Amino acid sequence: MGAHSKTEAGQEPTPHEPTPPQPTPPAKPGYRWRNQVAADRRFTMLWAIIALVAVAIAALTFTVGAQSRAEPAPEDPTAVRAAADAITSLMTFSPDQTAEQRESVANQLTGILAADYAARGPDVVFPNAVASKVSMKTTVSSAAPGSRHDELMTVLVFATQEVTVGQAQDYPTRIGIARWATVTKIGDVWRLSRLQNVSPQ
Repeated sequence: MGAHSKTEAGQEPTPHEPTPPQPTPPAKPGYRWRNQVAADRRFTMLWAIIALVAVAIAALTFTVGAQSRAEPAPEDPTAVRAAADAITSLMTFSPDQTAEQRESVANQLTGILAADYAARGPDVVFPNAVASKVSMKTTVSSAAPGSRHDELMTVLVFATQEVTVGQAQDYPTRIGIARWATVTKIGDVWRLSRLQNVSPQ
């Protein structure tokens, strides 16, 4: 008879060694992102945007706070007075204004405003003032400093104007005005360089 196997001889077969688990290969870059559900990706992006906005707001708040804590430029009362005086002179005129009076006004101006006044005179303040024989008297009621940058300073000026046209000297029209006056420092003297309406008149 042929040889019997160990099983046929009543012996248990030798158990096989278990196969060890194979290590999982590392995920490729972007694998998890591509395999996320679309809603999860949107949620992740939303939180990233919120974080960036929060950082930007924090940086802006810090910058604004630092600027607000910085000491403002020292106020110069001579600039405020120069603005008030120049507006009073520029906006006070009559048909019989002399060359000396106009020269006194011009000495308080600078820049484009000075050149414009030299060419047009009172028409800079009131269109066709010379041709219409307009008289104007301006009284400044108050003036307050605004912002200052190097040799430029803005001044908020409130004033009252009395305007008459032609021979109607007994019936002046009174007008309240508000102007932003920009004064420029020329040497040691502040001169009026620009006028802007605060509100439509």
